[in-house]
This record gives sequence, C-alpha cells and structure tokens, in this order.
Amino acid sequence: MTLGWNILGILAWLILVLYLIFIVQNIRKRHLMMIVKDRKRFEWKTTLLDILEVLVLLCGAIYMFSITLFYNPDLENKQVLSSKIEYQPLILTAGNKRSYYVTARSDNKKAPVQTYTFYSNGNRVTVKSNYATISDGKNPMSVQAAAIPYSAKQLVQADGRYQSAYVATYTATYKKNWYNGLRMHAGKTAARYYLIRVPDRTFVRELK
Repeated sequence: MTLGWNILGILAWLILVLYLIFIVQNIRKRHLMMIVKDRKRFEWKTTLLDILEVLVLLCGAIYMFSITLFYNPDLENKQVLSSKIEYQPLILTAGNKRSYYVTARSDNKKAPVQTYTFYSNGNRVTVKSNYATISDGKNPMSVQAAAIPYSAKQLVQADGRYQSAYVATYTATYKKNWYNGLRMHAGKTAARYYLIRVPDRTFVRELK
C-alpha cells in the first residue's frame, strides 16, 4: 500500500493507540490518588470520568473500524470513486466436440457459486460468479450486471464490434483524497466486475 493520503488513516489509528495508553495510565493514577490521598475506594466523580474517557475511545474505534473495514461505497459516487470500463474480445477455445469461449465450473454443491474461466487479450482469466456474469441474450446487459454502472449504449456498440464475444471489465478505484485516505483506501481498487458476453449459451462449456 502506498502512503500518500493513506497516512491520515495511519495517524488516526496511532492517535487511538496513544489515547488508549493515556487513559489506562490516567485511570490508574486517579484511582491511586483516590485511595492514597482521599482514602476512598469509590467516588462518583472519578468513576464518571473513567466512563467518559472509555466512551470516547470506543466511539473513535467504532468509527475507524466502520470506515476502514465495513465501508461499502456507492458505485455512482463520483466524489469517492473513479471508474473505467475496458472491452476486450474473447478468444475461442477449440474443444473435442465444439468450440467455446467460457468454461463454467460448479465446485461447491451447497452454494450457487460458479467459477468462470476465459481467455482474453492473451491472458487466462478465472473469476467467481460473485464478481462476474455471463450474458447470452439479445440484451447485452444481464440482470446480475444491472447493479454495475455499465453503459447500455456502449455494450450494444461492443456487440457489433466484437460479434457479441467480449468481456467488459468494470473497475472502480478509490480517489486519492483526504476522505479515502482516512479510510486507508486511497488509490486502492474498490470493485472489479466482469460482464462476459457470448453469442449464445452453446459457447459456454459447463463442467460439474
């Protein structure tokens, strides 16, 4: 991970760690003073101050955990993400009985997840169906890919350019700004999705 704006997130976590050390020492010091100087084992003022310091730490930790580990960005949010879509033609693979563009394998019988393998731009690509879909109908935009901001017009144009045999790879990247830096995500990939377009289902080799 490159630093840049991400150093803001590192500093924020460092401040939380230092604050944790501070309140541990501060609580210990107050309780010792209460016992030695005031000869008391309980005092509401001291207890409430302890609770306040711990609450501030918890709020800070929960906030940092939520924005660094559990943040799910809106793909349409141009202030947070930059995106691009690349179109590459699929390479036909010759089989014993027929040729195909994509191999679909169902490895897990308990979950409806498949693994797609295809060749494009001289590379062999393998991806789970969580991050990819196969489109083989008249409309290049599949139901699964509707949540991704593909351009319907560009997909139709790609149909004509590549004879409905291509992969449209959507990549979203966190912009390099202070907000993403606080999350320690600046410059990192937020999402990648593959729309695998084939002329019809006969060009998909299914393995079980």
